[in-house]
Amino acid sequence: MVVQKDLYQHFHPDEYPFIEKMSDIVDRVESQYLLEVTDFLNPREIAILKSLVAPTDLTIFASTDYYPSEYGRVIIAPDYYELDKDDFQIALVGITYHAKFNQLTHGQVLGALINELGIRRDLIGDIFVEIGHAQFMVNRQLLSYFLGNISKIAKVSVKLEEISFDQLIMSSGEVKHMDIMVSSLRLDRLIASVLKQSRSQAIKLIESDKVKVNYRLVNKVSDNVAIGDMVSIRGYGRFTLLTDNGLTKNEKYKLTLSKIMHK
Repeated sequence: MVVQKDLYQHFHPDEYPFIEKMSDIVDRVESQYLLEVTDFLNPREIAILKSLVAPTDLTIFASTDYYPSEYGRVIIAPDYYELDKDDFQIALVGITYHAKFNQLTHGQVLGALINELGIRRDLIGDIFVEIGHAQFMVNRQLLSYFLGNISKIAKVSVKLEEISFDQLIMSSGEVKHMDIMVSSLRLDRLIASVLKQSRSQAIKLIESDKVKVNYRLVNKVSDNVAIGDMVSIRGYGRFTLLTDNGLTKNEKYKLTLSKIMHK
């Protein structure tokens, strides 16, 4: 497929390489009429890929539509293809350990998988953590490699085994909706309002590389946030702008957003 130039105006320049890469995959499926499966993509990337496939006669399936997860693999196939979830080639790995004196964190698990094994992030899906055990999704082709090479995480002895998706840990994050009023859609002002912090505190978070918009790291405090954008703040959680409800008499924006906050 030829990516139309006007398509790019809807995306950030940092996303252009991903668009070109996914366009090449779509081209291969169209020309060879064979199924393609992506690595794990974040929700923003999945949405972009769906928009690229939409004008074609191809069919597309995301694993996130079938498993409660954030990161997912995507199948792009000819229109006659009927989904077999095994084609996502995803395995769920359970991690068990003695939790009396230890509690593994998401960061520790991710660090062990990436740093100790030298695995790219897009080969691993979601990581789910509860007291005493954890789980992660992985490209099934790498399953035996993970099972055979991880025996400790953060100096804690662990046991890894493939488990059924029926045992998947459900996210405990509670989504809340809130209405706010802000003088502008600048990133720093929105973060200050949502976190109930000063603008200088919000600026410090942005400039210390703790803020992402649509999974893309940002460090310009003056960037504007659009409806539909998701802002994640390391250590705090995330929020998504849902609707613009117009202006107040004082020319302030009335916004509705959803949020999942850690504190």
